[in-house]
Amino acid sequence: MINLSRSGIYLVNPNGKKLRPLDLDSRRINKVAKVNCEYIKFGKSERPLKDRYKDYKKIFGDDVNFNVILVIDDLVKLREFEKFTSSKLNKYKISNPNSVRKLEWMKNITFDEAKLIILKSYKEFELINSK
Repeated sequence: MINLSRSGIYLVNPNGKKLRPLDLDSRRINKVAKVNCEYIKFGKSERPLKDRYKDYKKIFGDDVNFNVILVIDDLVKLREFEKFTSSKLNKYKISNPNSVRKLEWMKNITFDEAKLIILKSYKEFELINSK
């Protein structure tokens, strides 16, 4: 069992076909992308992963899949790895409407494909940083 009291890398995606805003802030709710089961988010949590999971439950309710991929306690390493891996996922990333800035939310990639990219990336990252 993964300890959700630690920091790490995760994938999250809502269940169901209904599109839902990825942010419930009333100032932004009509400006943000809407997501459903076809979307996956790659993210890092510097806080306990259980707190990040609660954040997604506030947005999507219990109808969300939150999957810890890696536990990384060293926050500097976590930040560096997230940047290292994020670039490998760019072709799948979406933008908010009326924006070109890429989000961590992705489409046209399966959970298994995203997980594999992350895990392969971690092996590469560890190899580069062990020298």
